[in-house]
Amino acid sequence: MSLLIDAKPSVLSSNVSEDVLNKDILWKIENDLSIDEKISILFLMITDYQHSFREICDLLQNYKNHKVYILTEFINKHPENWKSKLLESICIIQNRQIIRKLGISFEDLDLLYLPKNGSCSRYLNLIAKSLYLLCEALSEDKIKLLMQYVRTDLTVYEEYLKDVDFLELHMLYWMQVNYISIYPDGKAKLKNLLKHLKIFKDLEHIYEDLEKYENHQNVLDTQRTNSTNISQIQTFSMREEESVLSDVEGEDIRKLNNGLCIIISQMRFSGQQFETRFGTVADRMKLSETFQRFGFTIEVFNDLTKDEILTTLENIPKDFGTDYDCIFVCILSHGCKGGIISADEKEVSIEAIEHKFCCIKLKDVIKVVIIQACQGKVTGQINDDEISHLVTDGPLNCEVSSILPYKNFCIFMSTMQGFISVRHKEEGSWFIQEFCNILQNGGNKITFLKAIRKTIQSVMKKKGKLNGTNSIAQLPELKTCRLLMDFQLPDYRADI
Repeated sequence: MSLLIDAKPSVLSSNVSEDVLNKDILWKIENDLSIDEKISILFLMITDYQHSFREICDLLQNYKNHKVYILTEFINKHPENWKSKLLESICIIQNRQIIRKLGISFEDLDLLYLPKNGSCSRYLNLIAKSLYLLCEALSEDKIKLLMQYVRTDLTVYEEYLKDVDFLELHMLYWMQVNYISIYPDGKAKLKNLLKHLKIFKDLEHIYEDLEKYENHQNVLDTQRTNSTNISQIQTFSMREEESVLSDVEGEDIRKLNNGLCIIISQMRFSGQQFETRFGTVADRMKLSETFQRFGFTIEVFNDLTKDEILTTLENIPKDFGTDYDCIFVCILSHGCKGGIISADEKEVSIEAIEHKFCCIKLKDVIKVVIIQACQGKVTGQINDDEISHLVTDGPLNCEVSSILPYKNFCIFMSTMQGFISVRHKEEGSWFIQEFCNILQNGGNKITFLKAIRKTIQSVMKKKGKLNGTNSIAQLPELKTCRLLMDFQLPDYRADI
């Protein structure tokens, strides 16, 4: 049998853009793009849709007069998260030549970004993506007809656009004059456009998506303390979670006999950067109650510093023994991208947590990390009807001689990388409360991986109100799964 190296996984990590993009190759990318594609990418990457019309017009004029690199100019002016936005945009416009030159499989990007799905987006404005897909779906004759309809509604029209064919640029003008609108909080005003789209056939799916945004039914996620950024819903595809879960589903299910649950609850922080996490007590109690009813030994730690967190994890075999089928470590705190915040307001990376937990003495024990914490700064919105009082949860030398300790390990997080995680000040967090409810209601019948799937599906349906933003939503993530088989918790006792 021939052997191959696994240089490119079948499903890319969400930060693949960091590996393949840099400003030194931007001009090479631009050279492979037509002006139509550049305008489309600019349209997708914009964040302030109400005030970007003139800026894009000026960039287009500079391109016509001086052949400047307009993407580079735009990115230099708006550098935030440009790599991820650009790569997703290139995937959406289906420029396979550039993707191939970047050394990435288009099939992998297709799984990561779902470019033709108007209901999913990772880094871009979801409503803008749907509008772009509308531009692509309209034939030249239908575009001209739509333009005629819109011009009948607008008594004055921008002279500069007289000979401009880019429908995206016209849409930006419509937003500038408030004919249609995409607001920073995730709402949209598309009624004027929708009334004209009704006459076009074969646009039912796009029309339904845009109508949904007009009615403010879109779903969103959020992140870290005192974050003021607000973005549209970016409902991430569950394909990655499904592919991970399916790897171990269908195998023998292990029935556990005993377990240890360590809860690290961070409520108060030493500095001024992170607010007190009211509601963490409710989560801590819910976890304690749930795992106690499954016969687990419960150990609770409050407000640990970075050193204390890592030392606690490292000393699990010494302090609590190794005679367990399973050990859960549940961390409730503010977060940062790729990590959590300690009581002394230091970042503790998930990688460091994994290295300390996965020691050789626990190699045969199932090890599960549950993290309730933000993982980014994206904030979002859905439905105005239901309101909850929510708040956000806003490098190490680790030498390991054997890879075996890393087997039978799993990390389940309250939110995806880059997004916030919400918490009710009295009732606790959606993620922890729902996860525990599903375990308790499942009793002795539900397996751990089925509980994960049900938690993801349940949490993403929730909505609430956060800091004046109407309707927040959240999507948990199975970040790491190296479980050799699914398992059931010990017998459940409701009478405890």
